[in-house]
Amino acid sequence: MLQMKQQLGELPTAPQGLSVVRALFTGLHEAGITYCHWKSNEHLEAAVNGLTDLDILIDRHRSEDLQRVLAECGFKRFIAPPLRAYPAIEDYLALDPSSGRLVHLHLHYQLTLGERYLKGYRLPWEARLLATRRFDPEFGIYTADPALELVLLLVRAAFKIRGRDHLRAWSRSYSREAAGDFSQELAWLRRQVDDRTAQETARSLLGDASVEPLRQALATPLDLMPMANFAATIRPALRRHRTYGRQEAWLRAWLREFHCVADAINRRYLHRATPLRRISPRGGTVIVLLGSDGSGKSTLARTLVAWLGVKLDVVPIYLGSGDGPSAIYRLPMRIAHRLLRPLFGPRQPAHSRAEGDRVISASGQGDLWTRIRAAALVPWALALSCEKLGKLRRITRARNRGMIIVCDRFPQDEFPGFNDGPLLAHWLDHPWSICRSLAAWEKRPYAEAALDPPDLVIKLSVTPVVAQARRPEMDLEELYRRVSTVHRLKFPPSTRVVELSADEPVDIVERNAKKIVWGHL
Repeated sequence: MLQMKQQLGELPTAPQGLSVVRALFTGLHEAGITYCHWKSNEHLEAAVNGLTDLDILIDRHRSEDLQRVLAECGFKRFIAPPLRAYPAIEDYLALDPSSGRLVHLHLHYQLTLGERYLKGYRLPWEARLLATRRFDPEFGIYTADPALELVLLLVRAAFKIRGRDHLRAWSRSYSREAAGDFSQELAWLRRQVDDRTAQETARSLLGDASVEPLRQALATPLDLMPMANFAATIRPALRRHRTYGRQEAWLRAWLREFHCVADAINRRYLHRATPLRRISPRGGTVIVLLGSDGSGKSTLARTLVAWLGVKLDVVPIYLGSGDGPSAIYRLPMRIAHRLLRPLFGPRQPAHSRAEGDRVISASGQGDLWTRIRAAALVPWALALSCEKLGKLRRITRARNRGMIIVCDRFPQDEFPGFNDGPLLAHWLDHPWSICRSLAAWEKRPYAEAALDPPDLVIKLSVTPVVAQARRPEMDLEELYRRVSTVHRLKFPPSTRVVELSADEPVDIVERNAKKIVWGHL
């Protein structure tokens, strides 16, 4: 069928857009599924290139064939929390392998639209939209009839006018907002639709009373009053299509707006294990990045969080003891360490510190600063253990709620005293009972981490020479040891472990890591 349409000139042989988007629409055409991209066609180029969302109205009677096409093209469904979900709208995401972009598909089975943060109307115009759709040869997809899209744009804009907008109109903030995407879409549609056609389309959908207010709104679209008059005219005609009563709609809109503000604050500052965006119906996923110094794991962790966090609920967790985010009770010790470091002399390699502390704790020997360092290790190890325990429990809560957790480092007890392992493990056989008790208490999070392993571990494999070029302050021998240790770390069969070369340029490493992560979600 697709080849026949291409021969007849209806479909282009090389439509624009990302490969995953082209595959989606090719699959829809071959399956004979009726659809159209029903809004915001002014920036359709950005949509097919993954820079903004795809809004597709679909024939809901072909849902089984649609699910097959989506699965074949690599689209995965994600679920919004109740306060961000809308009836008859589903969210699907897919990774474009060449660009590394996430393509967000809004799948509309019905026309659910309306007020800001609410979408409190379902308009029964789907059949007309699908029956009058037009084929766009430039992008190779079906789009809405421009006259229908124009009327829908004005209806959507009218429904979004709130009481506070009348106050904002005095400061011209409403005009500045209207001069953005709405103004561009309106100008683009008006170049394709004459006023008479727009008025006749409005009359057939909204009644005769809507024609004059629509004409005034088209004449001065950046003024609030004509749009408000248009909204007051169409609301009675569309009242029967409301989803909520007046009081319930007002309450839900405020709750949804508060929900969006809380989401922004949580993503920016709190990183709590509370789903506020979208979660996976397949369950939460814990992703761990491991690597020696200079492998780029912290940079990659930030990249993955930013990449996934645009659309999904992602919790970043730093499980190391370095300069990453830490508990407030560990802050004084970090400050003291920075202030006293010049007195301690140059930093010793990790294996030297561990061996030195073990000797002192056993025999009481060593110079003054070595003794001080060994003594300071105890509260540091206990505070670090308490912090890791809290973060591990936050990981569990987030995973149980369907969220994605990206961990920079992970506790391990295979190599005590080194590479995020317990620091007091050599006290487990100490002759003093208090030392044995402290070591046992410190070991708790490391044992919990082994009992509840991550879902995906990405080991960033870097050669010591490359790592030293990125971290010149590191000793080459120590880097060899760290690289070897990361390689030897073991995980249970339930954990997928992937080794990824970190010697490649950063953009290649990031693209490969995205493919690995997306394949596991």
